Amino acid sequence: MTSVDCAGALFYSMMKLAVETSHTSANELYQNTVNVILTWQKLLKSYLPDIDEEIEVILKFEEICLESAKEFSPLFARILHLLYDKDILEEDAILRWAAEKEGADESDKIFVKQSEKFIQWLREASEEED
Repeated sequence: MTSVDCAGALFYSMMKLAVETSHTSANELYQNTVNVILTWQKLLKSYLPDIDEEIEVILKFEEICLESAKEFSPLFARILHLLYDKDILEEDAILRWAAEKEGADESDKIFVKQSEKFIQWLREASEEED
C-alpha cells in the first residue's frame, strides 16, 4: 500500500469510529470527531508526508459524507476547518482541492460550496502573506 492509501484508510477508520460512537445530535457527532482527531492526529499526520496525501484525505472525507456516513455532510466545513486548525491539513492542500473542483459538475462541488467561507478566508490570508 502507498502512503496515500494508508492515509485514506486511516482517516476512514477514524471517521467511522466517530460516527459509531453514540451521539444524538450533530454537535455530539462533531465532538466525537474532535475527540477522535485529537487522539489519532499524530498517527494520521505521519501518513501525510506531502500535499497529495492531504488532498486524498479531503477526497476520502467527501466520499464518506456521500456514501457511508451521511451524518457528516452538514459538518463537512467545520471538520475541514478542524483538520486545518490541528495542522493535519495544510492551507495549500485545501486550496488545491478547491481549485481542482472548479471545473467539476455542480454535484461534485457540494462540499467546496459548503466550505466557501473557510476557503475564502484561507485565500485572503494567503494573499496577505504575499
